[in-house]
Amino acid sequence: MTDAERGTFQFLLFLDALAILVSMVAGPLEHTAVAIGAAASAVLISVCLIVYGLVFWPRNRK
Repeated sequence: MTDAERGTFQFLLFLDALAILVSMVAGPLEHTAVAIGAAASAVLISVCLIVYGLVFWPRNRK
């Protein structure tokens, strides 16, 4: 994994955590559209990161 890939991966992890936090805060405050949008964004980012990790990372790291 190059430095650019690592930085992008970490940035997307941060955005994912931020979207989850926004969804958790907006839900109880009855901002339903914001909560659903943030949760959907978090799911999309999470799925992309998982697929990237499974497909593109080398299987045997030494």
